[in-house]
Amino acid sequence: MSQASKAALLAFCTFWALALPAPAAAASAERPPVRLALQTSDGRDEEPAGDEESAEEPAPVEEKQPPEGALSAPDILSNTTIIAHGMGAVGNLNTLNCLEGFLTQYEAGVRVFEADLRLTRDCQVVLRHDWWHADWQEGISWARIPTREKFVNSPILGRYTPLSFRDLLLLMEEYPDICIITDTKFTDSDVFTIQFDAMLADARELGLTYLFDRIAVQIYNTNMLSALNNIYRFPHYIYTLYQDDFNRTENALRERAAFCAQWGIEGITMESSLYKSAYGDIAREYGVRIYVHTVNDKEKARALLENGVDGIYSDSLTPEGLERKKARGDTSVRF
Repeated sequence: MSQASKAALLAFCTFWALALPAPAAAASAERPPVRLALQTSDGRDEEPAGDEESAEEPAPVEEKQPPEGALSAPDILSNTTIIAHGMGAVGNLNTLNCLEGFLTQYEAGVRVFEADLRLTRDCQVVLRHDWWHADWQEGISWARIPTREKFVNSPILGRYTPLSFRDLLLLMEEYPDICIITDTKFTDSDVFTIQFDAMLADARELGLTYLFDRIAVQIYNTNMLSALNNIYRFPHYIYTLYQDDFNRTENALRERAAFCAQWGIEGITMESSLYKSAYGDIAREYGVRIYVHTVNDKEKARALLENGVDGIYSDSLTPEGLERKKARGDTSVRF
């Protein structure tokens, strides 16, 4: 993404914040508030009683507890070969990130879903790959960034259900056996801080922060890890190379695998065309899993899994026919 695009996104959030009506308190900065006095029956002035209830902070939402025997992201990822790219295809339509795509892939046995996340005009997070498809949702495009309310109330292509990050959390609560991998797109800390702050706010308002144990956050460079840890100690990360200056050498892969092992990052993701079988050996040496994207051909997926890949991001493939051998330490595939 160009610097101009990133600047435009931040400008939208800033514009929306500035465009909101000024709070009444702003006027009080210019002159002291007028205070009225009530008169008692004997003629004395009495200060009106304050509205104590309205002055109180809203009660914090009680954090919900995970169900007994709850799975974590690594638990689910260790038993998967297919990751639904963009929440899964609907027919021939890819990366819609819609409810119907999720339900289709879930019914086919997929349990790991990659979600594309974007900021709305009011700085909330929704599931959308990009804003360029002006024909996907009425009145929504790169030049017309919506609010969250507008987004979730605008069916995709007139029939599919869009999702906010808040909706995604509720879906995770309803389906306790799924794992989410984030694709937040941005590498500038001023942008992704807004994204993750909004995501955390959604989770806290719902009492569902425990669900981050079933979310693997994708980072795009080493600096992003330290910045995110200053926002919240997310328990699970994947290092994704599609925005990284990866030169395809085994040495470069080894450096990244060592970084992952040092900081507890559980996997590395790369484009399928970059993968070499030697990468699988290096990753196993450091205890790191290897994922590739995006593969929709079953034979190609099988070949990659046979050569050391642990999981495939796919729009439409399902786990059928890609059953992993059960022998301990064996990451090959049985056909």
